[in-house]
Amino acid sequence: MSLTGFVAGAVRRAVPAAILTGAAVTAAKSLAAFTSPDAQPGTSRSMIPLYPTHRPTTHVQKAFIAAGSALMGFGDPMEGAHIAALGDATSNGCFGKMREQMLNDPTGCRILKERPEISFTPEQWEALADLPEGSFGRAYYEQMKRNGISWATRPPVHFVDSEEDAYMLLRYRQCHDFYHVILDMDISVVEELAIKVFEWRQTGLPVGLIASMFGPLRLPQGERSRFFNSYLPWALQCGSQAKPIISIYWEEMMERSIDEVRKEMGVWLLPERNSVMHPENSTAIL
Repeated sequence: MSLTGFVAGAVRRAVPAAILTGAAVTAAKSLAAFTSPDAQPGTSRSMIPLYPTHRPTTHVQKAFIAAGSALMGFGDPMEGAHIAALGDATSNGCFGKMREQMLNDPTGCRILKERPEISFTPEQWEALADLPEGSFGRAYYEQMKRNGISWATRPPVHFVDSEEDAYMLLRYRQCHDFYHVILDMDISVVEELAIKVFEWRQTGLPVGLIASMFGPLRLPQGERSRFFNSYLPWALQCGSQAKPIISIYWEEMMERSIDEVRKEMGVWLLPERNSVMHPENSTAIL
């Protein structure tokens, strides 16, 4: 057995259902003290909420949330709330790169000012199916339909202690499915991990790095090798060289040619992809 396989097996044995349940209980307890509106940052009491979905937490509470959600996410990657909570709890203080990207780009500045959120009426959604073949909106619609994903399932931000930062994280989270489309990546775990590496290189948010470090332990040997040999180098290089994804007004891309958008963004596709779906390893939430 290879060293990687041994480590993967050891991790799987080390995170049984009892430990995952305990982690969930610990995380839940750390969220239970949102009662006092007059506490200051760094104290054991809650702070005043800064936006409607904000759940003020101390640094200690965030550490418990991050640890518990990481363990739960590893044990059950189909549950998107775990990955979202991990992203919330680990992102405070890490938005400098995203903010600089947006402030240095006219479209990014407009997004920060207008604060758009991804939303479709039933009529708007079905209208995407009537867009020309090869358009970005048509490709987005078809991928979401094929994989049974809804644009409305992205969790709100709870544990980021800045209203502007919380919006940037929400925008990044809501646009995740657009990244799948523009990079021609499906929803197998190996492709989700590639997206996470790409996102980390783009945004600097820790959740992408954490997922790409521990996610491969869940992969069968063949897919793990594919990830490290093909997906990882491509995601690192493409993520480093592409135009910042956070400054793309995706709502205005729907009628444009997807190839034109890719060229404008400076992204290229992974030629060795040959994606193989494994139901036991697929997920639509990372």
